[in-house]
Amino acid sequence: MIRNIFLESLESALSEKGWGVAMKKNGWRYAIAVGMAFVFAVGGLGMSVSAAGKKAEKDGAEIVLGAVREIESIKITMNAYSEKGTGTVESGKLNEGAENSADKEAGTDMKESESEEGDDFIADSEDTEESTGEAEAGDETEEAAATEQGEGEEPEEKEENAEEIDAYFDDSVFVGDSIMLGFRNYAMKRQDTFLSRMNFLAAGSFSANNALWEVKEDSVHPVYQGKQRQVWESIALMGGKKIFIMLGMNDLNITGVEGSCEKYKELIGKIKESNPDTEIYIMSMTYVLKGKETGKLENNTIREYNAMLEAMAEENGWGFVDIAEALADENGDLAEEYCSDGFAHQNPEAYDVWVSVLRKYAGEHLQ
Repeated sequence: MIRNIFLESLESALSEKGWGVAMKKNGWRYAIAVGMAFVFAVGGLGMSVSAAGKKAEKDGAEIVLGAVREIESIKITMNAYSEKGTGTVESGKLNEGAENSADKEAGTDMKESESEEGDDFIADSEDTEESTGEAEAGDETEEAAATEQGEGEEPEEKEENAEEIDAYFDDSVFVGDSIMLGFRNYAMKRQDTFLSRMNFLAAGSFSANNALWEVKEDSVHPVYQGKQRQVWESIALMGGKKIFIMLGMNDLNITGVEGSCEKYKELIGKIKESNPDTEIYIMSMTYVLKGKETGKLENNTIREYNAMLEAMAEENGWGFVDIAEALADENGDLAEEYCSDGFAHQNPEAYDVWVSVLRKYAGEHLQ
């Protein structure tokens, strides 16, 4: 009703002649209509603003809710992938996008599980390539350094010389008592070295003196091919060419220094008689520990004996290899670190010294 009055009054007021009359007759109506119109206009605006605000609030809530749902969906999906063991680990590391700690832990657990089950696990290809590249670069650097230092030919020369030294002991026979027997046992455990080229005729209690005795049931002659023989006979069967002899431990207290040297010379004569092409090498008798001397078996007597053996070797054109001094301490006694029984027998460290002395001797006497 008010709206109709307002429209009629407005229409009348806008007519060419009715504006003034209308104002006089219907002034109060106009005032009421205008006031009501203002009220409605303001109220409508407020309702529009309120409605718009509510709509915006609703839209915002829906957006937030949608985002939350999206995040929940992503989390559910990722957890599902993690539980199934797919999409979490690839080439040794987490897939891109799986950055939260839970997924990383799941990937680590899966990797450890696969390792425990024996499955092959492919390492990161980039890391592998980098490692390979670094290794190759390191090899190239070492090769370049070796070339710059002139090391290209030196190892070959050393190897050729080493082979010649090894060959020096081809067809060699080492004769001796229990000290030599220890060296034989040492050599048998190192058959991948030049020691495999050696033959041995050694026995406990053997001496230059009893080596000349006839072979009997109670004799101490070394065994070869399961049978005791005279040393020169066994050497012939072995085809020995270089004969290294170390005797005296069981001689000095029986025949003394000069008598022992005479027996030594007689034994070598027997060997040369049966094997004229052999080369003879006398090895010095080694010392005993200080304070463990027994009769003539003491270090000053042993030094005298070795000096006579060396002179005899030089006089007859035989070789002489000095092992005793290489094993002596600063006092000229057998060094304690080389003794195995608190007397005169020796340990592997002592026989390491033997090896060094023998190789050095061979290197100095290569023809």
